[in-house]
Amino acid sequence: MIKKILAIIALSILATTASAIEYTGKVKGLLVNEAGNVSVNIENSSATPNCGGGIWQFNFSMTTPGAKEWFSMLLAARATGTLVTVGYNANPSSTCAVAYLFYLY
Repeated sequence: MIKKILAIIALSILATTASAIEYTGKVKGLLVNEAGNVSVNIENSSATPNCGGGIWQFNFSMTTPGAKEWFSMLLAARATGTLVTVGYNANPSSTCAVAYLFYLY
């Protein structure tokens, strides 16, 4: 039974990451509102994400599993100028929800 549950969890994670679009750039801004929602501005002069949120292209809630780690990664990337890659689902009418984040150093 535990193996079946683990397999379902692994498949759902793979499905989320497999369907996400990736966008890479430098973190230019972070905004955290009173509800704990984080908005992110990532700059890439040669590409534009398929998001309609204006300057704040990506967002996530601090209640999302892994959000504290994502926020730490974004702060570190901003401080060092390291490129980050955001996995997201396209949303041309609003900000795009973050599916995953990574950077290579």
